[in-house]
Amino acid sequence: MQVIAASQISGCASTTDKQLKAVLQQWLMQGPRRIDRLILQSLLAAAAIKQHVQTDCGLYVASTYPARTTMSSLLNTVCTEQRQPKPFEFVNSVSNAAGFHIAQQLKLNGPNLFISANVQVWQQLSMLAACDLKSGIIKQALLVFCDEDDDFNAQAVLLEDSPNYFSAPIDFHQLCAAVDVFTYHFSAAEQSS
Repeated sequence: MQVIAASQISGCASTTDKQLKAVLQQWLMQGPRRIDRLILQSLLAAAAIKQHVQTDCGLYVASTYPARTTMSSLLNTVCTEQRQPKPFEFVNSVSNAAGFHIAQQLKLNGPNLFISANVQVWQQLSMLAACDLKSGIIKQALLVFCDEDDDFNAQAVLLEDSPNYFSAPIDFHQLCAAVDVFTYHFSAAEQSS
C-alpha cells in the first residue's frame, strides 16, 4: 500500500462547532446539517484531502468512543428523563453516522466501515483496508480516526494499492512518514473570537 495524502486537524476542547464549521466551509460547498462533534471533526480531516479521493474509494472510520455529548444527551433523555430521544440524538448515536456523512459529502460509493478504536487503531484500519485493496474491491482507501478526549485530534490517510506492501503501522506518524501531512490546528486566537 502507498500513502497518497494525509491530514491532521486538532484543537482544544473549547473550540466551538461554529469554528469547526467555518473551516469546513473552505473544503465543502455545503456541509451537512444536524451533525455532532465526532462527525464534524472526522469530516474535517477527510475533507482536507478530498481532492485526491476517487468516488470508488473505501472508507474506514474509527473513534475511541461514540460522540460523547450525543451519547450523554441520549442516555440522559431515555434513561433519566424517560422520554423519547430527539431524532438528532437517535440518528447520530449510530456509530456509522460519521462514515455516512463523510461518504455523502465526498460522494464515495465504496465499502463504509466504522470500528471502535484502541491503541492499535492504525494497524486495525490499515489491515481492513489492505484486504479490500488487495482483493480489487477498491482502488483507494480513506482511513479516518477521531479522538475527542479533552482536546481533539482527527486524522485522515488516503491509501492506494502498490506492490511495495508495508507492514501494519504502529501509529499515524509512522504510516505517513513518506508524505507531507496537511495540518490544521485551531489556535488560541481562534478560541477568543
